Amino acid sequence: MHSRLKLSKTSKAFACLFLVVISVFLLTNFAWAASADVGLNFAEGTGLSNSQDIRVIIAKIIRIILGFLGILAVGLIIYAGWLWMTSEGNEDKVEQAKKILQNAVIGLIIVLSSFAIATFILNKLAGAGDVGPGGNNFAGGSGGGGISALGSGIIDSHYPARNQKDVPRNTKIVITFKEAIDSATIMAGDKINAQNVKIYKTKDGVAGAVTFDVAAATKDNKTFVFKPAQYLGSPAEKIYYTVALSKNLKKASGDLAFSGVVGEWAYTWMFEVSTIIDVTPPKIESIIPLPGATEPKNVVVQINFNEAIDPVSASGSSNGFENITVKDGEALVAGNYYLSNQYRTVEFLTEDKCGVNSCGNDVYCLPGGKTLTVLARAASLAVSGESTATDAYDGVMDLASNSLDGNGDGAAAGPQAQSQKAPFNANAPSAAAQGDDYAWSFITTNDIDTTAPVIDRVAPEVTTGGVTGGVDLDASVRAEFSKRLMSNSLTTDNAALYGELNYWVNKSDSQSATTVYLNHDQFDEGMDYRAELKSGVKDIYQNCYAPCSSSSVVGTPSCCNGVASGGASCQ
Repeated sequence: MHSRLKLSKTSKAFACLFLVVISVFLLTNFAWAASADVGLNFAEGTGLSNSQDIRVIIAKIIRIILGFLGILAVGLIIYAGWLWMTSEGNEDKVEQAKKILQNAVIGLIIVLSSFAIATFILNKLAGAGDVGPGGNNFAGGSGGGGISALGSGIIDSHYPARNQKDVPRNTKIVITFKEAIDSATIMAGDKINAQNVKIYKTKDGVAGAVTFDVAAATKDNKTFVFKPAQYLGSPAEKIYYTVALSKNLKKASGDLAFSGVVGEWAYTWMFEVSTIIDVTPPKIESIIPLPGATEPKNVVVQINFNEAIDPVSASGSSNGFENITVKDGEALVAGNYYLSNQYRTVEFLTEDKCGVNSCGNDVYCLPGGKTLTVLARAASLAVSGESTATDAYDGVMDLASNSLDGNGDGAAAGPQAQSQKAPFNANAPSAAAQGDDYAWSFITTNDIDTTAPVIDRVAPEVTTGGVTGGVDLDASVRAEFSKRLMSNSLTTDNAALYGELNYWVNKSDSQSATTVYLNHDQFDEGMDYRAELKSGVKDIYQNCYAPCSSSSVVGTPSCCNGVASGGASCQ
């Protein structure tokens, strides 16, 4: 009898211990549920630009309530287990514990069912087509559960940007991926694949998708450009549009571009279309090297435009791509042209390896001891006297198809063959006498610049233990570097922002320095975020940034939360 009683107590102890372990596990999940962010933001679409959409608020309230009830149920299970373990054979206490346990388990089942139903409904609301700029099918912005997010997923950048306002009605839509995509899953010949890409008025949902008659891709199948069959929007009112990418898009390898997606649409974003037609041609804002300058031979040729440029017109290999050329006399310098900085910066990198930088990356050099000439051609005009270019892609144009205004006189005259004017010469400029093809020359030495860039300051500032009092929800996240940077190195892989949100990267330049911006969706209150700049960030001489290095900075801004780890990377 005594032995059987002892065994019964042991069994109860193990059973109750098991319940406690399970309860703690559930408690953790409910605590997460109570604080999880839904990842949706319809505020821009409703005009509530400084607040979250009512659906987001309701979803958060539901999760908090269900989370609290779940915690309460788990607490009752733990209490019942404790009561049973300490009953010492008292039948009344055992019976009381059983009743509490039974009711708590029933309550927990109801809460779990409610949580599942609520999550299902909210997922459907987020993925039903009328999706706003959050666009992640109820997942966190960082792509939790395999759902992509801008920056941390397979998408590198797109135009228009997330939540961009006053987009012209004659805009093209551009999407750039980090890996090559099976073009048949995103294009149907020279048209958009309407099964996998939907572009529609946000208020109308996917049923009102716009027809896109022209589609083009860069030769690496990473960037795709869609031109609408007719102007977007209205001449009388501003209208929001949404772009939705299907989970069925595939990489060139045959693998799904978006894995683990629940719902039909893997990534969406929204932008506002204005009432105007853009007929203003793009201009060149700055160039590297400067006209007539003498530079080390490992300098990168860089052209910065005042607006986003059509990537098909401004990127490619020197083998077949002639819209931009770099020449040594009459000889073409072999290399590749890359478009970055949200489609506003073109860079040329040669194929001549001439060493490695401090991170072990290859460095490529221009011909040394030479005078080199760069030429950017304007696109042929569809109608003389108007700025709109043909679809021949024989010159540089913006994303409203306006041909390059190389001489900066405010009008597009087309390439030399059309304007009958010699290229604009930045070394000896004369806007009245020169045309819209843009040219300049510079001199290279046989030297190689090996000075690495450092960070002069960051914002928000790094302080021990974090930023006191937190930052604004729309705070600018940026880093100011001591040298001009290679724009193509400023990818979302090399300049990252962690913490359940979408982010994208661009830059601004002074004469001798660059500021990097990590643009982002609105922060959530009480959440921790982390910015990281990696050794993949390079200056215009291809020298890598060594994370944790800085100059004249209070604290040590770095990817290591203010603690320098040494070496070329801070992982």
